[in-house]
Amino acid sequence: MIKLVIKWIIFALVIMGTCYIPGIEVNGFEFAMLIAFILTVINVFFKPILKLVTLPINLLTFGLFSLVINLGILYGISYFIPQYQIHDFLSGFYASVIIAVSYFILKKI
Repeated sequence: MIKLVIKWIIFALVIMGTCYIPGIEVNGFEFAMLIAFILTVINVFFKPILKLVTLPINLLTFGLFSLVINLGILYGISYFIPQYQIHDFLSGFYASVIIAVSYFILKKI
């Protein structure tokens, strides 16, 4: 249980770290914790369904469309949580790459 909490805090710190990308804003660590929780729930329950639906285009782009899926998820979260703002596409793309890599690493630990 403590390992799960530590991973959650590390993931929230990664989300707070994306604030240093110009165009990304998070208003406080508590909202980063909320975003980390929501991202984890989405990655566990909804992302496998999205990957299955987008499998043909994912095969054509050699898996790079997964980054677009991650970006769409981040934009969706920023739409519903106004304390997390993504101001332009490129900033959101960089943040989605950083978050995807960190989530992959945290999942392996």
